[in-house]
Amino acid sequence: MNNNINKSFSINFKKIGLVIIVLLCGFSALKSFKTVETGQVAVVSRLGKLNRIEGEGAFFIIPFIEKATLLTIRENTYYFEKGYDLDKGTSLEVSTKDMQTINVELSVQVSITDPEKLYRSFRSEYPSQLINPRTREIVQSTVSKYTIEEFVSKRAEISSIIYEDLKDDLEKYGILLSNISITNHDFSDEYESAVEQKKVAEQSVERAKAEQEKLLIEQENKVKLAELELKQKEIEAQANKIETESLSDALLRKMTIQKWDGKLPTVTDSNSSIILDSLNAE
Repeated sequence: MNNNINKSFSINFKKIGLVIIVLLCGFSALKSFKTVETGQVAVVSRLGKLNRIEGEGAFFIIPFIEKATLLTIRENTYYFEKGYDLDKGTSLEVSTKDMQTINVELSVQVSITDPEKLYRSFRSEYPSQLINPRTREIVQSTVSKYTIEEFVSKRAEISSIIYEDLKDDLEKYGILLSNISITNHDFSDEYESAVEQKKVAEQSVERAKAEQEKLLIEQENKVKLAELELKQKEIEAQANKIETESLSDALLRKMTIQKWDGKLPTVTDSNSSIILDSLNAE
């Protein structure tokens, strides 16, 4: 009876062992089967050494010996802004040439052109070890060459310079930079207060300048009006002078006769003799 029990136990143990082996084989088969989505590649390493690159579709790896790491090679955008965590890479706080602080927000659009080169250099840590620090370094280096007012007026120029410098750096490791955009910027409270005070002062100067120009114009108009009146009086005086000089004695006698009503004055004086003389002359 004991032999039968031992025999039965031995058979059950073998069945359990077989089940375990089948399960292990199934688990290994599942672990060895991998798929790559469109826009990705799988970097396969064997015992820690890069072995091959697998494209989109299904492939197999050797369980416990090979490891597959997925990399997204299609265009991807990294945001340096508040609320976005690119491995602690929020907005960039940079200093200008005149020692003012600006919080800069920007987006960086990249795609992977050489996954093998990138993986050999940074494995899958390239966002935190390459894109984040190099972007920060180049933005700070570029902005520091401009004053805060130049930053505002030349933002497109600054973006272009950052793009060219960052593009050259990323290309060395198999990353293509397609675009970089400064999406927002925020000045310190002290600077914004200074700008507001400057605007108020400039507005006061403009108002004073406008008032001064208005008074100047009014004074000029008064001078011109006085000159015009003086000139008009001079013309009238000249006209009167010409008219007076043009009146001869004969013309004056004729005008006097034309105005005489034919009656002799009851009282004669020197003017009456002029009339009589005029009549006699006629």
